[in-house]
Amino acid sequence: MRHPHQLLVLFLSAVVILLGAHHVMAETFLVDFNTTDSGSYPGGSNAWNIYATPAEVNGSAIHNDYSLAPTSVTLNKSGTITDSGNGGAAVFNNASGGPSWVTTDGSLANTGAAGDYFYTSTNTNNESFTMTFSGLTPGEVASVDVWTSRVTATSEGFYEYSLDGGSSWSGFTVLEKDGSASTGDGWTGMTTQTKGFQGIRDGNNNARYMSVSNLLLTGSTLSVRTTDTEGAGTWSAIGAIRLSVVPEPGTIGLALATLGGLALRRPRRRA
Repeated sequence: MRHPHQLLVLFLSAVVILLGAHHVMAETFLVDFNTTDSGSYPGGSNAWNIYATPAEVNGSAIHNDYSLAPTSVTLNKSGTITDSGNGGAAVFNNASGGPSWVTTDGSLANTGAAGDYFYTSTNTNNESFTMTFSGLTPGEVASVDVWTSRVTATSEGFYEYSLDGGSSWSGFTVLEKDGSASTGDGWTGMTTQTKGFQGIRDGNNNARYMSVSNLLLTGSTLSVRTTDTEGAGTWSAIGAIRLSVVPEPGTIGLALATLGGLALRRPRRRA
C-alpha cells in the first residue's frame, strides 16, 4: 500500500503530465484579416488574432485559441496585399450561415471573421500575396482551413500552400460548410491550384471553404498563397485562416506511457 506522500507525488505528477498533454495534443491558431465587419466571433474575439491592416501582419508572435499569451509561432506577409474598406453584408450575407469555425448560424451576428478580407489588386492580373506561419516544429501534423467571401464583384483566385518555404506548392480541397467534399460547380477531383475559387459563388452563396489536413511538417514554416486569375479586373482575397497542429504520435505516446508508468510503479519494500 502506498504512503500518503507517495500518492500526493503521483497525483501531482499526473497533473503536470496531463497539463502538458493538453498543450501538445492540439493547438489551434485563428486569424482574421481586416476589421470592417462589426459582428462577433465564434469562440469570442479573444480566441482570434485580428489584423486591422496589412501592415500589422509583420512577423510578430501569435496566440492560440485558448490563451492570449504569445507563442513561438509567428505570422508574416509578402507580395501585393491591399486593405479593403468593404465589410459586413457586402462581403457575407448568406442567410443559412457558414462553416462553424469561421461563422455560425444564419443570424449574421457572428460574422467578425467571415465578413471582411485583405486582397491582391485590381490593377494587374496574376497578383499574389502570401501569409507565412513560422516557428512550427518539424514532425508536427498540421491542418489548414482558408475562408474568403464576397457578395458582388469579381473575386476569383487560386489558393495554394507550401511546406518548404515556397519551393513547391499544392492546392486545397474545397469543402462544403459541413466539412464534406464539394462536388458541385466542377469541384469533383479538383483543387484550388488549378481551378479558381470564387468569392461570390463558392464563398458567399454556398458557404464553401478551402482545406487541407494531415500535413507532416518537414520544416518550421507553412505558407498560404493566393493569386488572382487571369480574368480582366479580377482579384483574390483571404478573409480568415485556421491552422491546427498536433505533435507527432510518438510525443503523445511518450506522455501517456510516462503517466502509465507512474500509475504502475510500486515502492520498494524495506528489508
